[in-house]
Amino acid sequence: MGSLMTSLYTGASGIYVNQTGVQVTGNNIANVNTAGYSKQTAVVTSSQSLEQGGLLFGTGSTVNSIARAGDVFITSQLVSQSAIYGEYEAGNTPLSDIEQILDISDTSLSADIDTFFNSWETLSSNPAGTTERQQVLLEAEDLADRFNQIDQQLTAVVDSINNSIESLIPTLNEELQQIAEYNRSIMQAEVTGNNANTMKDQRDLLVQQVSESCGATLYSDGSGMTCMQLENGLPLVTGSVASTFSVERTDGLAQVTLRSGQSDFSLVGEDFGGTLKGLHTVRDEIIPEIQDDIDRLAYEIATAVNTLHTTGIDQDGASGTDLYTLAAPTDPLASAWEGAAASISLNFDDPALIAAGTSGLSGDNSLALSIADLRETESIDGSTYSGEYARIAAKVGLLVSSNEQKLSDSTEYLNELTTKQDSITGVSTDEEMLLLIQYQTGYEAASTYLAVVKEMLETLMQI
Repeated sequence: MGSLMTSLYTGASGIYVNQTGVQVTGNNIANVNTAGYSKQTAVVTSSQSLEQGGLLFGTGSTVNSIARAGDVFITSQLVSQSAIYGEYEAGNTPLSDIEQILDISDTSLSADIDTFFNSWETLSSNPAGTTERQQVLLEAEDLADRFNQIDQQLTAVVDSINNSIESLIPTLNEELQQIAEYNRSIMQAEVTGNNANTMKDQRDLLVQQVSESCGATLYSDGSGMTCMQLENGLPLVTGSVASTFSVERTDGLAQVTLRSGQSDFSLVGEDFGGTLKGLHTVRDEIIPEIQDDIDRLAYEIATAVNTLHTTGIDQDGASGTDLYTLAAPTDPLASAWEGAAASISLNFDDPALIAAGTSGLSGDNSLALSIADLRETESIDGSTYSGEYARIAAKVGLLVSSNEQKLSDSTEYLNELTTKQDSITGVSTDEEMLLLIQYQTGYEAASTYLAVVKEMLETLMQI
């Protein structure tokens, strides 16, 4: 009787194991298209043997756990590569915007510079002509307006980046808080012996998203919780506690602060990876450098023209005045040209105030020729004004091309890593269908075995 009862238990374990296998397989199939889902497997082991009559008999099998497929190394690489991808992807749009602002078409700043100096050359053919003088003023004003426009457009790109940073922070804080909550829930579930695989999948997906947004390094604490920190070492998630980002405008720029515990840390671009690093790099490094180049170009043109124009005589017989006005930098340590593109403007609108010559005679065109010749003067580090603009535009083009290549490379590598991860953690419906048939067959066999044992017990009871 005892052996038959043990046999009943053995058969029942077979039914339970195969039923569990069917449940796990069904869950895999149901989640075949679920983002971040990792294939699960029932880990089956033999039950402890039982000794009877000097012989050891097996007592069936048991499901020890539901294992979650994964590769720690690939997961770590995905987190790291997500940050790299996020950095270059974030820089793609603002850099493209800058490239459009500093184009090299027939309507670019370079064309305006040429048209401006051409108007002086035209004036030299008729120094006393009112139409020619009005054209000089018109082209001079158009050139100043173009510099103003470029500065405003670059400032608009900066403001767009500020808005992007501000819009990213609430989502980032929510994701950090969810990771901390998953850490707590996973630990509680595992302590009580419950399955936490689904929560681990969701946590890993959030970790990758956070890394793409701000860059992060990972480590596990003593209780197995996933902890995250910025590249500068400041904590993002420690166990079940999440730090919090905040953002506010300082001097017109979105300034990000991290609150960890009771301490606040003001962050700069170098503290981040991912999207926030890419946005800060364009805003704090690339755009200021371009603005400085454009400011210098505006300053050099305005200063050179003013210097020559004040040596001439206008139609009223008075000494020539500055053609352009420039606002002086507020910072005494700043470059002389700081803010020139934003402040350059026409000093007067009376054609009679234009000085075409230096003698006061109506046919004197010497000054108009000298100013026209400035177009070919190599005045900025050995470059003409148009040549300097071409250098600036080419530099932006190289930045865009480099970023696009890096984005393409990082996207390709990220896709390769994702493919590798899917080959390990992804669900294959073909494999799952084979397992389903296997578990079904095992379930039917265990049921048949139980029916046989039941008949034997009934026979025994009748004796």
